[in-house]
Amino acid sequence: MRGRNRILLQATATAAALALPAVQPAAADPIPHPDGCAEVRVVTVRGTLEPQSGSLLLTPLGERIAQESGARTTVTELEYPASMSPDSAVRGVASLTALLNATAAACPDQRLVLLGYSQGARVIGNTLAAPTTLTEQAAARIGAIALFGSPVFNGAEPYNRGTFDPALSGTGPLRVGALSEFADRLRDYCHAGDRVCQGGDPADGFRNALTYSHIAYFFNDSRDDAAAFVGEQLGR
Repeated sequence: MRGRNRILLQATATAAALALPAVQPAAADPIPHPDGCAEVRVVTVRGTLEPQSGSLLLTPLGERIAQESGARTTVTELEYPASMSPDSAVRGVASLTALLNATAAACPDQRLVLLGYSQGARVIGNTLAAPTTLTEQAAARIGAIALFGSPVFNGAEPYNRGTFDPALSGTGPLRVGALSEFADRLRDYCHAGDRVCQGGDPADGFRNALTYSHIAYFFNDSRDDAAAFVGEQLGR
């Protein structure tokens, strides 16, 4: 019970901000030469106020995927502020775009898995919704995507999963079809009552995340479903 309470206290600190436009990618950290490339790279994009290293939701999920993949796999935690600053997600989009483009260029045979929670899910959604900033090679190497509690969630999409009300969307939803290029590789998990992905007031900002429903992904079956989905995608 003590461990569960610790997760609850830390997870309640995660939040979503409003949807922001994509920006031109920034320079990425160097990616290893292909001779040192893992077969799979799992990229985790944490939620607001989560630590740079060790997201309580995404890091264990990434490690599980690595263990179950049957392939040489590395887990990369995207470096970006994950703060309540208005430019945090914009900087995340730039960082993720640069990382994916550089990885695809340096490791052309590597498959990519993207995992995002809350603001991190928005970073991934906004990155993929602006495909002209990604190289064709990078987009093609993305094998699986799992999002949790996303503020850009649109209730009408066929790849959605969870107990959500399809009549409700996130605090800054993407237009229907914005991620159609990745629809067969994507699962977007939303829990009923999660005000980040289910009709919260954008003006409430961080307060939308301060509910049990927004941290339900730490305890419900969405993690298991996501792990199974990613495994199926990587097995193709």
